[in-house]
Amino acid sequence: MSLKEVGASNPALNDCEDNGTASTVRMDDIDQTVDTSLACYSLADEYDDILGFSDSITIVSMGGEGPVLVQRQDDGDQESIVPESEIPYAYVHNPPIKFNSMHRNIFIPGLEINVEIVDYERSLTAHILNPNLYTIKFTHGPFSWTIKKRYNHFRNLHQQLTTFRASLNIPFPTKSHKERRTSFRNMHNVHQCTASPTMQMKLEKPHKKRKKSSLPRFPLKPDSLVSFDAIPERKKQLEEYLYNLLNISLYRNQQDTINFLEVSHISFIAALGQKGKECLVKKRTGSTRAGQAGFNCCGCLTAGCCIRCSYFCSDVVWSKWRNRWFFVKETCFGYYRPKDGVLRCVVLFDQGFDISSGMYSTGMRNGLQLVTNSRYLVVKHPTRRTAKEWMAYMKKVANDTARDFTMPNPHQSFAPSRPGMQAGWFVDGASYMSAVADALEGATEEIFITDWMLSPEIHMKRPAIDGDYWRLDKILKRKAEQGIKIFVLLFKELDFALGINSYYSKQKLVEQHKNIMVLRHPDHARAGVFFWAHHEKLVVVDQTYAFVGGIDLCYGRWDDYKHRLTDLGSITSSSTCSSANNTTVRKPSTVVELDECGTVASLMRSTKNIAVVTAVDTVDKGLPVLEPGDKLLMAAAQKLATVPQKSESEGIPENIKMDTPEMERRNIMEKLKEMGRDLKNKITLGEHDGDLGGKSSASSPGYLSDDEKHKKEEEPVKEALPTGVMSPAPFKSKVVFELDGQAKFWIGKDYINFIVKDFSNLDMPYVDLVDRSTTIRMPWHDVATVVLGQAARDVARHFIERWNATKLEKCRENVQYPYLLPKSYNDVRIDRGFLDVSMQHVTCQVLRSASSWNCGFIEQDYVEQSIHEAYVQTISKAQHYIYIENQFFISLEMGNPTVKNQIAEYLFKRIMRAHREKKPFRVYVVMPLLPAFEGEVGGATGISLRAITHWNYASINRGKNSLLSRLSAAGIKNPMEYISFHSLRTHSTLNGVPVTELIYVHSKLLIADDKVVICGSANINDRSLLGKRDSEVCVMITDEAFEEGRMNGESYPCGIYAGKLRKYLFKEHLGLLDPAPNRAPVDVTDPVIDSFWNGVWRWTSRKNTRLFDEIFRCIPSDNVHSFVMLKKFLEEKSLAQSDPEGTQKALQRIEGNLVDLPLKFLCNEVLTPPGASKEGIMPTYMWT
Repeated sequence: MSLKEVGASNPALNDCEDNGTASTVRMDDIDQTVDTSLACYSLADEYDDILGFSDSITIVSMGGEGPVLVQRQDDGDQESIVPESEIPYAYVHNPPIKFNSMHRNIFIPGLEINVEIVDYERSLTAHILNPNLYTIKFTHGPFSWTIKKRYNHFRNLHQQLTTFRASLNIPFPTKSHKERRTSFRNMHNVHQCTASPTMQMKLEKPHKKRKKSSLPRFPLKPDSLVSFDAIPERKKQLEEYLYNLLNISLYRNQQDTINFLEVSHISFIAALGQKGKECLVKKRTGSTRAGQAGFNCCGCLTAGCCIRCSYFCSDVVWSKWRNRWFFVKETCFGYYRPKDGVLRCVVLFDQGFDISSGMYSTGMRNGLQLVTNSRYLVVKHPTRRTAKEWMAYMKKVANDTARDFTMPNPHQSFAPSRPGMQAGWFVDGASYMSAVADALEGATEEIFITDWMLSPEIHMKRPAIDGDYWRLDKILKRKAEQGIKIFVLLFKELDFALGINSYYSKQKLVEQHKNIMVLRHPDHARAGVFFWAHHEKLVVVDQTYAFVGGIDLCYGRWDDYKHRLTDLGSITSSSTCSSANNTTVRKPSTVVELDECGTVASLMRSTKNIAVVTAVDTVDKGLPVLEPGDKLLMAAAQKLATVPQKSESEGIPENIKMDTPEMERRNIMEKLKEMGRDLKNKITLGEHDGDLGGKSSASSPGYLSDDEKHKKEEEPVKEALPTGVMSPAPFKSKVVFELDGQAKFWIGKDYINFIVKDFSNLDMPYVDLVDRSTTIRMPWHDVATVVLGQAARDVARHFIERWNATKLEKCRENVQYPYLLPKSYNDVRIDRGFLDVSMQHVTCQVLRSASSWNCGFIEQDYVEQSIHEAYVQTISKAQHYIYIENQFFISLEMGNPTVKNQIAEYLFKRIMRAHREKKPFRVYVVMPLLPAFEGEVGGATGISLRAITHWNYASINRGKNSLLSRLSAAGIKNPMEYISFHSLRTHSTLNGVPVTELIYVHSKLLIADDKVVICGSANINDRSLLGKRDSEVCVMITDEAFEEGRMNGESYPCGIYAGKLRKYLFKEHLGLLDPAPNRAPVDVTDPVIDSFWNGVWRWTSRKNTRLFDEIFRCIPSDNVHSFVMLKKFLEEKSLAQSDPEGTQKALQRIEGNLVDLPLKFLCNEVLTPPGASKEGIMPTYMWT
């Protein structure tokens, strides 16, 4: 009913409004206002109009004497507020407010609530006193909802508001009160009018005032005395009462009115979707796990008692019931605790959802039992009718807006296939991290991040010509200061097994800002999880942009198609030091080449604690020039390089369970030895000062060997890196730096070779792990994707499920770490302005490996392995080719008791089908030459490396159960005509000497027929694919847009997304992205035709493999079949050592990075871990 209709139907009300003073009274006349209004509205005996009140009066708490009334605005000012269309989503993260507070912002500012009684049900037998059940429809902006109420509900509301009205303290209008009212009035106006950033702009625009509302008049005649013919008039009376009541903010915001309307502070947040259904219920405690609720007396109640007795004992005698505000949204439900307004539970609709009622299910006629895969709830409603209404409504939601998650989906995934999505891809970490940085910078509401490892000091854009502006922790801090809520989930490792130091990462992030919240999982002992990991790599922005792939935001992952091996930089510093007596010492500068920007001064700000040079006022004395490999240890520099680590109690909220800091208890003996070497090899400047120039690690303190001290001091310094030198002489000096040179790409710990040295001491981010002047880095090849819209909502949904489960387990009572709510799928607003990525229209489905330990499922046996299902189905349906890039290839035949995934089995079946049909079918497999485990292949430190190598080869070609052996046994003379295994390797020079290193393939990618792409975090092994081990997330992308392509020489519709990704990878591996000028052009359009499969791909791989073996004698190699041969192989000089000139000519013949995987490497050795080793006592499934 509109306001105009109300006035027209009540002439007496219009007269009262015109003649009374309620609409124009000042605060000083408030007592007179109320009395005059009451006198005017008491003309009809059948109405109670004691609630008469001016809408411009509000209530605030002034302390001490309780609430008082304040005239918020002058006549009509409240009406001039421009209506808002919605409440911003960020409001869900506001601090909780108890439900009986008068300062809860429930409704959309400036919008009225329209009321219409659309239907009624009359029952004179069941409800004698209140026979009419009214269906009331409310409209508030874009939101509409209905409730069902009887006359006694209206009467109870009126009585509560009457009591509330009588209890108000109306102060005498003294000067003090006027001043306090003015203060509160201004504060309240600002609070009401800033519901969105655009409100102030809208207030400046002229807006037509809406008409004044009449005052509420409650009909006193009970429904039992209302005849059937008078029901339309009764409906009209109740409509007018509610409408007028709701137009008075004092009553509209009162708790009893809010409960009557069944609304809360999340009702009108458009991003959460429809308003849904809400009400106050009783919830039985102990609902986090099935079987924990109530009391069962060791099973005796369920075994030996009747249903009624069992429920009477468990629900009435021993159980506890709590008041909760229950709500249902489009794809989730949950409840708040009214006494403090804290969100206590969020449950996502899933395929395990079920709802039941009745005595058998709940032991109550008015109870409901709700079950999902992750939660078990029992709630009690006021009446049986409301319980039935709620049961019907939740079933309707489950079959409507939540249908995508309650019904079975393809590949048995938790999420459906979504057509019409937008997606893009990234090859290698450079483009991926740059896009992630842009997305983080564009965040407006929320940021979700989960990684196996996260390095806060990682630079997202390189070279870092902007200093630390694009450093991850700085980006997150900057967004947190803007009010963006940031949620980070990290894998909590076993300290003795991994050196990723997630505790430091958490500590470093949470100390940046309170809006950055970090949880680590699992707590191994309590959860009983010692071997499995959270392996997802996800970044989700505003639940609208989701990055999914194999790239962690950590050290060693940033790379591009050039895959550089060295990063010595070319940085020199000249410092002018003025001491107390004005003695000045200047370091000689070296001529260097600048980058395009001509400076790296901004980069050096991030390493200013490393490059510290001082001088003292004594006689000049030259110091030795350091050559490549020389290491200079300065204790002060090491101290400065160490990032301060706060105690566990600082910067981290209470009530969150954490480990003892790893770095406080690890490697004590190593530290003692290091201190001894420090004391032995330290170069002390003493009372002298001089010039120091040379080469050393950019930020790693080392030790000057005796042999290296006598190298030529006269040689010019080719490259100089920041070196920390601290004089022990106490004095005051002023240091001015002049930095020149090319910015480095990998700073500190980011320069890493995992086989040489794995992660350690990550709390010293700018101290190198290896000596970059003598050790080359390990290049990193990876692939990732970005999806937008509803598919991104699905990725966010997985994160929300994991976050909520972790919060429930680890910090349930910590209100600083809230539960998360999923956004609506019907209102997805996409702004691609900050994403400089080529996007394509695709069908996308989110896949995962999930189980009870990582997602909080209540049933231990419930497992989702949709990634595995998608892999095997895609392989079965492939028509022309399959391209695989993966970190591992561990898969055996069906029924194998050790390795259970079926990737190899379905590849075998698909190849055999092609062989029988005599049709060409190609399977490309690209994987790393060696696992990235620290250690020597043939030494005692390489046991883990050899164990993984064993299972890879056992799956590929060693043993009768391997894929190639099975194909040969099935009658295929040359399986390589169908499937071929390859790796990547590159070369460079270090200090003028040719060097080579494998490119570590970390991708988790499958492309089929230039139409389907599966990309994410899952490896081809049981850990990633079985679901109950590591947690993983992938996306399956199917092209919707096509272009002209070719398959086996024939025209073929090539998917734009999958086809372009496959062609780019082929070009990168074959060296076609930056080819030599004299190289013949290569067409990668047709991946099936024999001229490409044998004439380009396999031929290039064999040629490169042969050249690398001749030049570098690198391992792994098919020329090495045993450890004895390996030792001899390494002792012989390579061409790079014996003939540098011939090496340069031979290197020019290498095309790209593609090489053969050496299938005969160590074929005569047993590579499984020895039984006496610590690796040998580990269960086999840890490696597979």
